Amino acid sequence: MHFSLLLAASMLGGLSPSLAAEGLENHARIAETARAYIASRHPWQQMKTKITVQSLDPRTKLARCPVKLEAFLSAGAKIKRRTTVGVRCASAKPWKIYLPVTVEAFAKVMVARHPIAPNTDISERDITWSQRDISALGYGYLRSLGDRGGYRSRRSIAQGAVLTPNMVEASSIISKGQRVQLNSSTGPVAVSMAGIALQNGALGSRILVKNLNSGKQLEGVVESENIVLLN
Repeated sequence: MHFSLLLAASMLGGLSPSLAAEGLENHARIAETARAYIASRHPWQQMKTKITVQSLDPRTKLARCPVKLEAFLSAGAKIKRRTTVGVRCASAKPWKIYLPVTVEAFAKVMVARHPIAPNTDISERDITWSQRDISALGYGYLRSLGDRGGYRSRRSIAQGAVLTPNMVEASSIISKGQRVQLNSSTGPVAVSMAGIALQNGALGSRILVKNLNSGKQLEGVVESENIVLLN
């Protein structure tokens, strides 16, 4: 479920009645316009989110807008964790102002349960799940351990660190020296033959193999735990 919160209590309280009597725009109305714009457009719609609009300087005085306020982004701008949103009044006496808006998006991510050494196959016993603000994870995050083969650590991973794609690589599902089935479909008829892997290989990676019948060294793509597709 999507939740949106505005953490700007001072703005939600509005301005004093005397300012409204002076014909000045309510700061809370400006902030809500910016918040609603981001809430309906940010890229984390299916997650629990928290939206914070930075308070306007109390000394900011704008004429009360007789029409609906409009929010907008500068040309080429995209909604990110922190975005500057423009709010304008398109009346006979137009004005516009800009407000920083921050979006925090929360999701469960994989976290290292203990220190993980380099070149270690990562399993369920190595990870735990923790809710984090994924909008702040500039390097992304992993949603699962993968369908087949899983992951191997590229480098040391500290206890409590969020696992990110640049920390891991696909684990090998074929080992050097392993007997494999070599499939070829380059001709009109599919052909299978016995071979041996000359390298370790992860799912989808290219490895060298040897045809046991001809002794030729070939290259193919790892298709499963014991099949290499020649091309």
